[in-house]
Amino acid sequence: MKEINHKYHNIISDNIKRLRLKFKMSQEKLAEQMGCSREFVSRVENKKERISLNMMFKLSKIFNINPTLFLRK
Repeated sequence: MKEINHKYHNIISDNIKRLRLKFKMSQEKLAEQMGCSREFVSRVENKKERISLNMMFKLSKIFNINPTLFLRK
């Protein structure tokens, strides 16, 4: 189970970074829209911190996507 959680954690982190870059947003700008710090965004993208479901839903609104897309490779 731990391996599955780690796998999805990595996929979610990669997708957040990919979307941020696709939308040409800095970590600072994304953090501002999420209501968190740039350091938090950096830690999530670098797989050092996991993102909550609440934050994932905020991101889905920011990027105007279905939250399930964060789980796809």
